[in-house]
Amino acid sequence: MGWFTALWGGFSSFFSIWQVCILQISPFFLAYLVGIRLIDDRKRGEWQELLSCAAYAIGFSVIYALLSSRGIDAGRVLLSHINGLRIAAGVVIGLISLHLIFGHSLSINGRLLRSIVYGGCALLLGLSFAVIYSPCVTPTYAKILQIGIDPQTAKQGAFLAWIYGLGMALSFSFVGMLLVLSLRYLSEKYRSVLRNICGAFLGVLALMNITGVMVYYKAFFLGFLV
Repeated sequence: MGWFTALWGGFSSFFSIWQVCILQISPFFLAYLVGIRLIDDRKRGEWQELLSCAAYAIGFSVIYALLSSRGIDAGRVLLSHINGLRIAAGVVIGLISLHLIFGHSLSINGRLLRSIVYGGCALLLGLSFAVIYSPCVTPTYAKILQIGIDPQTAKQGAFLAWIYGLGMALSFSFVGMLLVLSLRYLSEKYRSVLRNICGAFLGVLALMNITGVMVYYKAFFLGFLV
C-alpha cells in the first residue's frame, strides 16, 4: 500500500458512510475550532486556527499510528494502559472546554505566547482524541492493521497509520476552516452564546470519558453500521 492510498483513505472517510463512526470525535473538533475563533476579536486573521489544525493533526496522527501498530513496543504499552489514558484524556478535554468558556476574559498578549497557547491546546486535543477514538475498520485501515501487527512490518504499518490519521485530521481541518470563515457573518450578539455552547459541548465529551458513558455513545452510532 502506498502513502497516498492511506492518506486518501483517511481523508475520504469523513465524507463517506464511515462518518457515522467518526462522529465520536469530529463534531467536537469542529466545536473546538469554532470556539477558539470566537474567543478573540473577529477582525484578526485565520492563522491561529490554521496553527490549531496543524498542531491537532500532529498530536492525533502520532498517537493514532502507535495505537494501530501492536507490533511496536510503544503501541503495546499505550494499549495496555488505554483505560487510564482515556480518563486522563477526559480531564484534558474538560480543561480545554473551560478555556473556551472563560478564555475570553484572559489577556494573552504577544503573538508567540498566543501561538503557544493555541498550538498547545490543539496538540493536547489531538492526543486526547486519538486515545478516546475507537476507529471503524475501513477497507484501507484493515490493510494497515494487518501490516502493523506483524513485527517485521510494524514500522511500515505505523507509518501508513500515521498517514491515514493525518488524512482524517486534514478532513476535519478542511471542514472546520470553512466553518471558521463563515463566522465572519455571525452577528456579534450571538458570538458569546455560540462560544459557550462549543465549550459546553466539549465538556460533555470530557464527562462521558471520565464517567465511562462514552462507550454507550460510541455504541449508539456504531449501531447504524451493523
